[in-house]
Amino acid sequence: MLVTSRRAFVLGAAASCIALANVDAKGFDGGAGAGLPNSVFAYEFGEISPEEQAGLAREYGFAGTVFDHARQIPERLRALDDAHLQLFFLWLTVDISHGQIKYEPGMEAAIEALQGRATVVWVAIQGDAAGGGAGTEERTIQAVDRISDLASRANVRVALYPHYGFYLARFRDVVRVAERVGRSNVGVTFNLCHELRSGFELEFPQLLDKAIPSLYGVTVNGADRQGRDWNTLIQPLGRGDYDVTGLVRTITKAGYRGPFGIQCYGLKGDPGVYLKQSMAAWRVVSMRAAQVNS
Repeated sequence: MLVTSRRAFVLGAAASCIALANVDAKGFDGGAGAGLPNSVFAYEFGEISPEEQAGLAREYGFAGTVFDHARQIPERLRALDDAHLQLFFLWLTVDISHGQIKYEPGMEAAIEALQGRATVVWVAIQGDAAGGGAGTEERTIQAVDRISDLASRANVRVALYPHYGFYLARFRDVVRVAERVGRSNVGVTFNLCHELRSGFELEFPQLLDKAIPSLYGVTVNGADRQGRDWNTLIQPLGRGDYDVTGLVRTITKAGYRGPFGIQCYGLKGDPGVYLKQSMAAWRVVSMRAAQVNS
């Protein structure tokens, strides 16, 4: 069932009629336990070691982080274990362009290494976003089926990751493919920055209702409502005029209880500065969304 406030939020976002004042992260703190129960992680801090990434995530209060690609898996897992943090997602790509299915080298071993963890395998399907040519959808389903089998053996889940410019570029794309695959361990992710870059869907409330049982992850960040590039669409949380609080409220009111990720890709400067600001801003977002939801 659709909730009127959710529909109004999405229509307003699409029409660029929602405003959110910039949050000065300093001095804002919702207080322990005042916000949503959802875990929060941060990722994409630049080219640093696994130990440095784990250290930054822990220092600024995040429950864990994400690693990209099937490399340095033992070192990464050891770094997170030493820091007592969770690896929420491992991001892998599959290229289905030119009539092929090209998996990342080391994919099978990487997924196997996740055995016994609560990690979800993020799968981004690369290819021609304009359609991909004959058989592209079938190759996509074939690839997801294989990864689903590998994940099942390791007792972990899979979440399709929408990425601007990829074959699966939008939330509607991953919802469609997950539904077609029909595997119990295959779900989806919603990524704010990629959705804004691709064009926010007016049908988002309906898509969200359909996806909630298999929505395994949501990523957010500061952004400008009318941003057109990554500099404006990926900012530290608390900057930009996009209504992140409204989005989080919409998603949690729909029943989402999974983790939220703070996207930091391409941010300039000291990670400690924008991670501290983003965590402080998240506490504000979380507190306000929880108050409305209660």
